[in-house]
Amino acid sequence: MKNPLFATAALAILIAASGANAQAEVALESVAGAAGRQGVTPYVAAFFTEFQPTTAFDMLARVPGFAFDGGDSVRGYGGAAGNVLIDGQRPASKNDPLENVLRRIQAGQVERVDIIQGGAPGIDMQGKTVIANVILRKDSGGQWLLAVASSVFQDGRTTPALRFEGSRGLGDGKFEWSILPFRFVDDGAGEGPRTRRDGAGVLLRDSFSDETGGGRGLEAKSGWKGPLAGGRLSLNTSYRFEHYDWSLDEIATFPAPDRLLVIDDFRRTDGEIGGSWERALNARTRLELTALTNRRYTEFSSAFDNGTDDGVFSESGERGETIARGVLRYTLSPTLSVEGGGEAAFNFLDSSTDFVQNGVPVVLPAANVRVEERRGEVFGATTWRPRPGLSLEAGLRVEVSTIRQSGDTNLEKSFTYPKPRLSATWSPTASDQIRLRVEREVGQLDFGDFVSSTAFSTGVVTAGNADLEPSKMWTMEAAYERKFWKDGAVVVTLTHQEITDATDRVPIIGPGYAFDAPGNIGDGAADSLAVSLNLPLGRFGVSGGLLKAKGEWTRSEVTDPTTGETRRMSGQEPFEGEINFSQDLPRYRFQWGVNAFLGFEETYYRFDQIETVELETWYQIYIDYKPTPTFSVRVEAQNLAARDFIRNREVYAGPRDTTALAYTDARPLNFDPFLYVRLRKTFG
Repeated sequence: MKNPLFATAALAILIAASGANAQAEVALESVAGAAGRQGVTPYVAAFFTEFQPTTAFDMLARVPGFAFDGGDSVRGYGGAAGNVLIDGQRPASKNDPLENVLRRIQAGQVERVDIIQGGAPGIDMQGKTVIANVILRKDSGGQWLLAVASSVFQDGRTTPALRFEGSRGLGDGKFEWSILPFRFVDDGAGEGPRTRRDGAGVLLRDSFSDETGGGRGLEAKSGWKGPLAGGRLSLNTSYRFEHYDWSLDEIATFPAPDRLLVIDDFRRTDGEIGGSWERALNARTRLELTALTNRRYTEFSSAFDNGTDDGVFSESGERGETIARGVLRYTLSPTLSVEGGGEAAFNFLDSSTDFVQNGVPVVLPAANVRVEERRGEVFGATTWRPRPGLSLEAGLRVEVSTIRQSGDTNLEKSFTYPKPRLSATWSPTASDQIRLRVEREVGQLDFGDFVSSTAFSTGVVTAGNADLEPSKMWTMEAAYERKFWKDGAVVVTLTHQEITDATDRVPIIGPGYAFDAPGNIGDGAADSLAVSLNLPLGRFGVSGGLLKAKGEWTRSEVTDPTTGETRRMSGQEPFEGEINFSQDLPRYRFQWGVNAFLGFEETYYRFDQIETVELETWYQIYIDYKPTPTFSVRVEAQNLAARDFIRNREVYAGPRDTTALAYTDARPLNFDPFLYVRLRKTFG
């Protein structure tokens, strides 16, 4: 499925580079106006009318060349930022995904969407080269929404969900709420044959696996925005509960009948309280303060029985994060601004694990651990526009942290990392833009890597590793964007990274045991090429048609700690991408489309095995009908090709460099097509 992406990208580049570009530039200027040459391109609400968007997220999906980034799941506030602001502010929450926040904003509440490239006075670019700022209408009143939805699966399971959300005036501000009870099915679980063969290809075991996964949950969120002490205050709270269960029933027919049963049970409860306040101290100075705290409680148990052996693994944990952040922005002139600030955070994880096999406790390294991190960061940045069409940004962040472990392992480490950044944005014409970035980035240690875990479905025990350091990398990035016609765009991005202390898998070996664990494996390098396309099809005879495609090709080099050979980093996908076609038919209040989420492959290198995970392409067709502006019906046919989720393992008798291949294990899991239906009604 890679060839269609190459073809469509090549077509867009040819169109963009053709001689008849006057029409393209006129069309773009009609939307953006002169502001586009100053780094801010506004897309007013009328631009989106023909696309019949329902939410702010739908509107962003129609902005030419803009690729939504929901942020990263990392500790801290600044490093977790996405690339969308709402009225110039970032939501003061980490538990509420940015996509969900945007889906709660109705299209009728949006005045315009500003695309900011290279920075603008008073705007926090959050380390991004491109930011979308969703500007809400000041006269939008209260409204509420009711939506019901469910998927229907071929085995009779359903996933009913009910969303009730809204907003209304409260005092001088606005109160918002959202409640969502739901059920879900794990589409990574399926059924299929499982075969095990020795190094010579001789069949050792033949069986059939049936996996079933899913669960239920509840989300509740509320927030208030309004004036306070001469500024603007935003408060939010969130609660989430989720119960997930998974089972494996594997029946073998060769060499002798047997049966493996594995049952997993996982429960998670999250809570968060956060707030932000901003105020203009004078005409040129603005202060922003943010604080939040969250907690997560988890309970996990896994039990197996194969008729000969049995075992139970259990883990309970509590983790939390408390953050305080302040930023002061000063605009010296319309072309020059500076900002500075600091962030302090406290994070912790308490985890306790137990493993019992055949009634006998098994000792695991780092089974009971408490991890604490105290981290501080100071930062400063300046944005300068020496002339129209050119923007320069320079910044420096200095991170200081101390991570302390106690329990089965007692260890304390302190780190100090300067993280300079330099970026430039140049727009030689209204249709062309070049973006360059050089930055030192520092990865973040996953607290879960300090704790041992067990997967009974594969028999793999992963040890916790206390001796970890974050990976460091110099990132160099160049992007070229070409806009054409009214809403066409193609973006090509090249990225190179020089990596120090790359994080991968290492052996943990001691008296009587040998386990795989996360660890640092030395230096490495990575390169990627990303192409995204927004191609309107009206000129090709498809009125209201739009083709969107994106793909990213990645390669990397690290030294395998077991064999000493050069290989790709574990878990890195050589290619990922998607192709989306949609057609808007406003006359009939109707939209339909076809999406292809292209498959991928990941390989994980452990000291005694190599595991490859392959996911085939997922195809989807949908229709969205809006008989009235406030009521919509959406029907989706999902997973039309019944894609397979394939896991292959090459297992060695010991370390891969000194022992022979013991066996290979192949397990393709098939997941059937299903239907999804949603009814959505807005009021007010």
